[in-house]
Amino acid sequence: MELETRLGTIEVNEEDIIDFPVGILGFSEYHRYVILEQEGSAFSYLQSVDDEELCFVVIMPELVCCDYAVDLTDDQIKLLQIESPADGKVYGIVTIPENVAEMTVNLQAPVVINTKSLIGAQFVLPGDKYHTKHNVIAEMHKNAYLLQKQNEAAQAETDKENLQESV
Repeated sequence: MELETRLGTIEVNEEDIIDFPVGILGFSEYHRYVILEQEGSAFSYLQSVDDEELCFVVIMPELVCCDYAVDLTDDQIKLLQIESPADGKVYGIVTIPENVAEMTVNLQAPVVINTKSLIGAQFVLPGDKYHTKHNVIAEMHKNAYLLQKQNEAAQAETDKENLQESV
């Protein structure tokens, strides 16, 4: 199937179409989407097959928040037909304003896709750990800094153990 989208003409295989039984929040009338990966980019597109003009920029939340976790309820697992955590892939919807430095990602309402059954849904997470407007660039810098500190601490521990073994 060929679609004329804002991204240009794309070829969509029927077997790649993801069914969103309840749609995306605010777009409940659209149920069929495809993920368009962008080689060399952290960002992908969630392109509607039902409305060629409807396309969301998405990112895997762990790229923005290294300890990001989604705990699905039994009903959500049943809706997505997830049998194993490996079946699920999580995305956050990105908002890109005119000033790209102010781009945000919604971590409070992730899009979860069962990559085996190709069923997806957007869920609002309970609690206040995540919100709808995490600054992508600031969070990525913070995560890079935290990961660097973790790596330095791990290296220091390894160096300490190696020193103790050699003595």
